[in-house]
Amino acid sequence: MTVINGIILSTRQYKDNDLLVRILTETGGLRTFLARGAKKQKSTLGSALQPHAVLSFEGAFPKNNQGLGYINDIQTIKIYQRLIDNVEVNAYAALIASLIDQTFEEGEQLTRWYNQFVLGLQKLDEGLDPQIIANIFEIQLLVPLGVAPNWRQDPISGEAVGQFDYSEKYNGIISEKHYDLDDHRLMLDQKTVFYLRQFSMIDLRQINHINISETTKRGLQRVIDHIYDNQIGLKPKAKTFIEQMHTWQNTLINFRQNGKEIL
Repeated sequence: MTVINGIILSTRQYKDNDLLVRILTETGGLRTFLARGAKKQKSTLGSALQPHAVLSFEGAFPKNNQGLGYINDIQTIKIYQRLIDNVEVNAYAALIASLIDQTFEEGEQLTRWYNQFVLGLQKLDEGLDPQIIANIFEIQLLVPLGVAPNWRQDPISGEAVGQFDYSEKYNGIISEKHYDLDDHRLMLDQKTVFYLRQFSMIDLRQINHINISETTKRGLQRVIDHIYDNQIGLKPKAKTFIEQMHTWQNTLINFRQNGKEIL
């Protein structure tokens, strides 16, 4: 047995009383562990093994990197209360977890992403804007996903300062001097471009406050969704849930503004 540090990405029932726990481990990457008897009433594992909890546990990695590992006993666990209390925050945490799970191979060394996700969960729990925290992960995960847009400079002239727009044709930003080279550029406002460039390289430890307008947030999400839909073809269930949730929220706002009630 060994002590393993990890972040729970998801859980699902296995047989009558067991749980399969998907974990991003600190040293062994993505792994699935079996928690025997976790669904039994007297088990202390079931209540502790919650998605997005950060834990240390006694257990074992899969033998020969194949099959399931095992969780025998939990030593420490950190559960973030805001993620439990707030459905929207929980949904964005689930989106980040899904993206990490679908980006990397089983057992790939992911200590950097483990540390990043711990920081992300802390920022979500502290009350920072959940969309923006998720957007930063979405942008930075484009590199291991094999897309890696060029956010630094215009590939034609090398310009790094000035007015820019996003071009799928050139896989990144192009300066206003070259707008005529891509009729399908996204025609972004400059605040959106600024934050896209910042998000590609920002360290989450530097973020203690977020104040971005709803208009800019919509612009950021539009670009990110465009890249994921058209260049990657990846859309986790959590993303669909977030979209449906926002549609419902907007419907409620419209009804209230019009003085109507929903029964």
